[in-house]
Amino acid sequence: MVSDGIGWLAGYWANQLGGTFFGTGSTLSIFGLVVTVLIAAFLAVPRGRRAMPRLAVWRRALFPRRIFSSASGRADLWWFAFSLFGYGLLFGWAVLSSVQITALIRLATGPIAPLGLPPLVASAVLTVLLYLAYEFSYWLDHYLSHAVPLLWQFHAVHHSAESLSLLTTFRVHPVDTIVFANITAILIGVTQGLAGPLLGEPHGVTIGGVNALTMIGAITLTHLQHSHLWVTFGPRWGRWLLSPAHHQIHHSMDVQHHNRNFGNTLALFDRLFGTLYVPGARREPLRLGVEGGGMRPHGWRNAVFAPFGKAWALRPHTPNPLAQPDPSRANAGHG
Repeated sequence: MVSDGIGWLAGYWANQLGGTFFGTGSTLSIFGLVVTVLIAAFLAVPRGRRAMPRLAVWRRALFPRRIFSSASGRADLWWFAFSLFGYGLLFGWAVLSSVQITALIRLATGPIAPLGLPPLVASAVLTVLLYLAYEFSYWLDHYLSHAVPLLWQFHAVHHSAESLSLLTTFRVHPVDTIVFANITAILIGVTQGLAGPLLGEPHGVTIGGVNALTMIGAITLTHLQHSHLWVTFGPRWGRWLLSPAHHQIHHSMDVQHHNRNFGNTLALFDRLFGTLYVPGARREPLRLGVEGGGMRPHGWRNAVFAPFGKAWALRPHTPNPLAQPDPSRANAGHG
């Protein structure tokens, strides 16, 4: 029995590794990571430099030792390993399926007459709509994680990072991940359930089963959002696309940067809801982390369990109607 369990666990982890780094539908595939690193290398080279930097210069620019040798950087490595090997094993059951949501929507709405668009046009429209649904779900979840005190206790684990790297994106509490995954499943499922019949049930453009625009956005932008490189897209494109500098602003402890830049790759929803902050070309001095984050903000026990205690402390304290008054305190304050 024990050997069967060990064998199953080893098979599960091997499948996780293979699917993550070699699956065509994984944003962390070797191909996707190579493209991301090449983009980061291009962005790391100062503009106007004539000579090609040496390999050692690129290595220091992309993977500075100070980031991964710090307590915050080591915590990012731990969260990455947990995301890869532990999250799905422990919490996969808690995530809704967008396919189930789509089925419920179609059951509720009944037959819907299609618009009669050409197949290629319908496929392109559905691809864009599902991409926008994902982007909005990301913005909405991120906004709620900051606006709702209960959710913030868990999202604060992500903001406790005092340095940013490509691995900081995995520094997410399981409760935070579950909430995001379910919001995403609901919005994508509703979009598919309503738009699919209207468009004549086309197949959206995908890469390995993942929306092509979402995949391209992940490889070219999302992976770099937690980069330490101060990269901006200028005042024009910076109002439409979110650069690494946008997200560094989001992680800033400065009051003027609070509750800004909640989006994933598009600045669209931040513009619509007034939460966009466009960074300038010159790097702004930033303080990263969380005020009052605790004595050990990077310890995994504190990161995993402390948010539950903080969330419990937020519960409303209402008097128990069955409790009897304390006679010794009946005349308190009189004398």
